[in-house]
Amino acid sequence: MTAVRRYGTRGWQRLKEIYPPRTRPNEMLGIYAEHASVVEAENVFSGIPKAKRVQEWVDHSPDGFKFDVVAFGGLTLYQRRPGADPRRKKSWTEIAVEPPGVLFEDLRESLEPLRAAGRLGTVILQFPPWFEAGTAGREYLGRVREALPDLPLAAEFRHPTWQVPVNQETTLETLIELEIGTVVVDLPSETDEWYPPFDMTTVDDLAVVRLHGQNAEAWARTLQSPVEPVAHSYSDVELAPWVSRVRALSEEAAEVHVLVGTAPPDAALASANSVAGAVDAADEAEARWGYVP
Repeated sequence: MTAVRRYGTRGWQRLKEIYPPRTRPNEMLGIYAEHASVVEAENVFSGIPKAKRVQEWVDHSPDGFKFDVVAFGGLTLYQRRPGADPRRKKSWTEIAVEPPGVLFEDLRESLEPLRAAGRLGTVILQFPPWFEAGTAGREYLGRVREALPDLPLAAEFRHPTWQVPVNQETTLETLIELEIGTVVVDLPSETDEWYPPFDMTTVDDLAVVRLHGQNAEAWARTLQSPVEPVAHSYSDVELAPWVSRVRALSEEAAEVHVLVGTAPPDAALASANSVAGAVDAADEAEARWGYVP
C-alpha cells in the first residue's frame, strides 16, 4: 500500500512569509493551500464554531484539501473541577468535568460542512496529561465514539500509562475496537508526558503524525495553553527518524497526515516541507536501488 501523504501546520492564520501584503483574512486559507494539503484546525479546541463559519473554510479552500480538527477541549476533559490541581497525582475522574451530551451534538453539527464536502481528515482527540489509562478511561473513549458515530477520530494521549508495555496491547485493542486512530506524536523527551511514539495504526483510513517540538521548558506551559505552539525549529537530524516513520505508516494506512505544530509557524511549514522532500527522496532511492542509503 502506498498512502496519500499530506503535510501541513497548526493553523493557517499566523503564517507571514507566504502571504502577500494586504492579504485579506478570507484569502489566507486559499493561499495556504498552495503550500500545504492539510491543516490542523486547532481553534475548535477553544470553542465550537457555528456550521456557517466552517462552511466558509470549505468555500475558501480548494477541492481535495483536508482539515484535521482538534476537538473542543471540554470534550477531551480539559475542563477541570474547581480547585482541582492536575499536578497532584489524582485520577482524571477527580480532576476533569465530564461534558454534557449536547456538546457532542454541537461538534457534530459544526463539522457537518467538512464531512459533507469530503474535507474532514479526522477529529483529533487531544487528551490532557491527567487522563490516565484504565477502565474508566476506556469507558470514556467508548462514550466519545458512541456520541460521534459518523466522524473519523484519532486519539493523542499525554499520559504515558496508555503506552507503557503493560498497557500497550490493551490500548491498541481498545482503539481498534472503537475504530479510533492513533496520533503518532513527537513531544519533548525530558517531560513527564513523554513516551515512545506508537508507530502503528489502529484504523485503515488515516494515520496522523503530530510534531510538537523538543522544547521541554516551553512544553510545560501547555498545561495552561494546550494548543499554543511551542517554540522550536526542527533540525534535519531531529526530523530524520520521522521520515522512516512516515514511510512505515504509509504501508499501513490509506493516508498519512504530518502536522508540524511548532512556532514560528513559517518555520513549521518549512519543517513540514523538509519531511515531505526527505520522504519522497527515500521513496525514489528505494525504487531505484532497492534500498535507502
